[in-house]
Amino acid sequence: MRVIRQKLEGVDMVVDRLECGPVRVTCIPDIANIAWPAKAIFGALSSDALAAAETRAPSGTVNASDGTVRLSFNSYLIETPDFTALIDCGVGNDKERPDRPAWHRRSGSFLDALSALGVAPQQVDIVINTHLHADHVGWNTCLVEGVWQPTFASARYVVCGAELDHWSAIDRENDGVGPDGVGTLHGAFADSIAPIVETVGYEAVAADAEIAPGLCFQPAPGHSPGMAAVILSTPHGDVMFPADAIHHPLQLDDAAVSSNFCENPEQACSTRQRLLAQAAAGNAVLAPYHFPAPVFGRLKTDETSFRFCPLAVEDVS
Repeated sequence: MRVIRQKLEGVDMVVDRLECGPVRVTCIPDIANIAWPAKAIFGALSSDALAAAETRAPSGTVNASDGTVRLSFNSYLIETPDFTALIDCGVGNDKERPDRPAWHRRSGSFLDALSALGVAPQQVDIVINTHLHADHVGWNTCLVEGVWQPTFASARYVVCGAELDHWSAIDRENDGVGPDGVGTLHGAFADSIAPIVETVGYEAVAADAEIAPGLCFQPAPGHSPGMAAVILSTPHGDVMFPADAIHHPLQLDDAAVSSNFCENPEQACSTRQRLLAQAAAGNAVLAPYHFPAPVFGRLKTDETSFRFCPLAVEDVS
C-alpha cells in the first residue's frame, strides 16, 4: 500500500489517496482541519486532561492553550474495477444550519474535487451513509431550482435499516421539529434524507450486510443507534472506516472519552474499544472520518491504549 498526496488542479483542495493494487481510496475533506472548541465536542474533558492529550496526540491536533482540537469532515471515494462508492457525504452546500455556523449555507468545492479526480456524480454506483447525522449526509442532495434532489441519482443509497427507522420515527413523532427548534437532525432530515426516501429510495440493510463484493458493514452502535462502520477488503489488506466511533486521536489514549453527541456513551465506548482492537490485531488501515490529514494509518497497541501511526505520504503536487 502507498499513500499519494495531491493538490487538485483548479480546486483549492489537497487530497490523500491510498493505493491498494487495483483499489484506490481517496479522502475528500468537505471541511478540512478546522479548530473546534474541545468542550463543544468533549464536554467531560478537563483542562489538565486536554493538556496531557496535547503531549501525546499527533502534532497540531490539540491546542490546550486555546482549548481547541483539530477536526476534518472526510468523505471517502472508493474506486475498484467493479464499482465506485462514496462513504459519507459531508456537510454539503446551501444547507440551512443556523445553529451550526461552520455548516450554514456553505459553498464548498466537493463536487469540483470529484470532477478533478475524474468522477462525475452519475458515475458513483454506491453512496453509503454510516449514520444519518447532519455532517455525514449533506452531499446526499443538491439544491436545484429550489428543490433538493439526489446528487448521485444513479447510485444505490445504502444505510443501516435500524438507523433509518430510528430517525424516521423521531421525525414523525416531533412533526419534523428537533430539540434545537430548527428541524430533525439540524434540518438534515428534511433536506438530505427525506428527498432520498421520496425519490431514489434508500437501500436499508442489516448492520452487518455485504454492500458489494469486498465491502461490508459492521455494527457500530452507540454514537447513533444504527451506526455502522465499513470494512473494505483489498488484495493488500483491510481498510476500516470507523465513522464516528472515534472523533479525534486523543481518544486513542482513553477510549472512555466519548463525544457530547454520543446517544449512548457507554455503548459508544464499548464499540470504540472493539473496533480499535480489531483494527490493531488485523493490521488494518484506519480511515477516520474526523481526523485531519494524514488520515490513513495503522494502530499499534501501547500498553492499555493505542497509537495512530500514519502511513508514509508521497507528495506528487
